[in-house]
Amino acid sequence: MSKHTLLKLKQVVHFREFPFGTIKDPTMRQFMAARPWVNQAQVVDYLRSGCVLAIPMGGDLGDYFDPANKANPMIDGRCVGGITPLTDGVWFWPAGLIHFVDKYNVALPREFIDHAVRNGWRVDQTAVRQGMYDYDY
Repeated sequence: MSKHTLLKLKQVVHFREFPFGTIKDPTMRQFMAARPWVNQAQVVDYLRSGCVLAIPMGGDLGDYFDPANKANPMIDGRCVGGITPLTDGVWFWPAGLIHFVDKYNVALPREFIDHAVRNGWRVDQTAVRQGMYDYDY
């Protein structure tokens, strides 16, 4: 029997607008920019290339800044619920983060962006699928 190490994933961001967010968490509005930021398109592609950790029931995420719409991104040609957790094997994020970065230019932590650069802007799907992960919103 092989032993697997359970890896604790780091959360990319925790905004009050996300599921399980609290009033003590920062609001996305603090991180919105009027224009796209350097490497934003590559970061969006990186987020989109993450591996699904779980498929939650009722996974829709509302767009808090445009309530008539959902923050459920398209990944590989299909709509993914915005609360669906994705990972690169080190970090995790809700799929809806893709929507907010892409539509509202929400900036992400430098540490995460540097990590994505080191990975060549692409999640290694094969390596991630071999891991066992612990994550908590």
